[in-house]
Amino acid sequence: MSLFGALPIANSGIDLAQTWINATAGNIANANDAVSTSEGAYQTQYVEAQPVASSQANGAGQGVTSTVVLGDNQGQEELDPSNPLADANGMVRYPDVNMGQQMVNLVMAQTDYQANVSVINQAKTAYQSALQLGN
Repeated sequence: MSLFGALPIANSGIDLAQTWINATAGNIANANDAVSTSEGAYQTQYVEAQPVASSQANGAGQGVTSTVVLGDNQGQEELDPSNPLADANGMVRYPDVNMGQQMVNLVMAQTDYQANVSVINQAKTAYQSALQLGN
């Protein structure tokens, strides 16, 4: 891989981190959205990352792509008779969002983002040093 190959790989990592942050933000924002038991709950968003295969003989990767996958809409039923959406038994359906896992995802996405920005900054420094060699 050439020195210039680091930029698209790091950019794909930044794109993945942004997708992960957006999905996590959506999950957190909708974690308390109640619906009636006859409806489907908010579907938790999960981000799946796949490596981009290389056509080079050395097997070096070319970054990642991401896909947002939706969880099921069954959620969890909870007793809340004061909720206007409650059924005859006082039950409402909430999304199945694990807030602890969402916080972990957010920290991991932030770390991923920072690592890829660091790669871009290091590549920029290397490019500037290479340009100075001719002087």
